[in-house]
Amino acid sequence: MALGKLANEKKQDRESRIWLSIQNGQVECSENGTRNYYSYVEGSVERIYTGERTYNGETVTRWFIDIRDEEGNLYSMSLPYGSGTFKSIVLALASDENLSTRSVVRIEPYLKGHYTNVKVWSDGVKLDWIINELPPLETVEVGGKTYKDDSKRMQLIESYVKQINSRLKQHRAA
Repeated sequence: MALGKLANEKKQDRESRIWLSIQNGQVECSENGTRNYYSYVEGSVERIYTGERTYNGETVTRWFIDIRDEEGNLYSMSLPYGSGTFKSIVLALASDENLSTRSVVRIEPYLKGHYTNVKVWSDGVKLDWIINELPPLETVEVGGKTYKDDSKRMQLIESYVKQINSRLKQHRAA
């Protein structure tokens, strides 16, 4: 006997996720319309990827970090594409050559003045950035207005995300 679904049957829901973001130096958890705030999130990073979301009619690209805790709960942390906090997380994770899906990662945001910074730990060891400085921002002029261009920075961040995902995939297959 084969199992299947008819085209008009409702698809089974994906695994439930708990949605996170980082706001004002804290991890914000939105669940069932309620927002709670925490000092950190901890678990195994499963993957990092981009996705598009629509806010007030505008489609924007966001980063997502999937983290699974020891009880098996899946958390998806959503951060803006150009987020400095996201860049810090990636630069720290990229420095961990032994990063795997078995590594226990802690992402711990905090406020420094008016800015959110983040500490990243892997298996109890605080991670430093893989590099000390990002490529400089360039300025471009469009329609008589000057804008900061961070495309070289984002290309570098994307390359580190690929490296991290490759490490995670290698260890998942092993």
